[in-house]
Amino acid sequence: MKTFYSLIKIVPNEMSGDSLTIGIILCSPDGVRLKISKAKKVFAKSIVNIDGSLIDFIEREIVSKVKEQNELLSLSKNSLFEASTFLSSDYFQYLANYSNGLLKFTQPSIIADNVDDSKFLKLFSLFVDNSVETITKKDDSIKKYEEVFYEKVNANLIEKVKDKVHTRQAISRKVVPTLSNSFEIDCIGQNGVLIGAKSLPFIQSKETIYKSLNTYISVIAHLSATYSHSLEKNKFFLISDQPAKNSPAFNLWNDLYKNGNIVKVISSDDSGEVAELIEQSGASKFIK
Repeated sequence: MKTFYSLIKIVPNEMSGDSLTIGIILCSPDGVRLKISKAKKVFAKSIVNIDGSLIDFIEREIVSKVKEQNELLSLSKNSLFEASTFLSSDYFQYLANYSNGLLKFTQPSIIADNVDDSKFLKLFSLFVDNSVETITKKDDSIKKYEEVFYEKVNANLIEKVKDKVHTRQAISRKVVPTLSNSFEIDCIGQNGVLIGAKSLPFIQSKETIYKSLNTYISVIAHLSATYSHSLEKNKFFLISDQPAKNSPAFNLWNDLYKNGNIVKVISSDDSGEVAELIEQSGASKFIK
């Protein structure tokens, strides 16, 4: 079986000859891959003159055929005989020449190479929807940043104080009745005053950051009132690295860094300062 791909197109008006590529199907000896752009499918529904649900039906039929073919290929791996394939290049050649109406497939394009998931995604990005690869790269970058950020906090702070104070402490409604959901603080202890820290990377949306900050302040205020400490005497920290100056969250981070009264903003590299303060003060666990 040759490795090839065919593009899946929607033809809004057969008379005009215009078409919109919404997906790609790739067939190889290893199996069949299919990817359809959600954005392109939504747009296709908006420009066809018939019920858009027909496009959903077409997608389900293609998905079903792909699943059936992959199941046959999987069974043949433990068989003496090669599985028959109806998703062959000849079949797509036939579809390209004779299909009409709303759905159309392009002529099969042969690939003289092994195509893994990464290469398949590049084909999808090149011929169907280039926003997917960009989003994937962005998501991978954010994931890597968060991993490094939390690894620093864990090494510089959590591991050093986990036997002395509460670490990764979930504050529930039993502790703070005004909370709608449980809220996690990286560490918190007490010895005359409260000492605590919350890590928050400023790479999320401003709305998410505001919500986390407001909840953190509410928790600080409630714990201070409950354990008879004034806000001014307590030592609470917000662990957050400086975001890019052109990012939406920079001004908020900058204001907190310069004017934070209730919380002091420190970087993940400096989070060990909280561990040193806990050690010096002799703070310990206090929440039952």
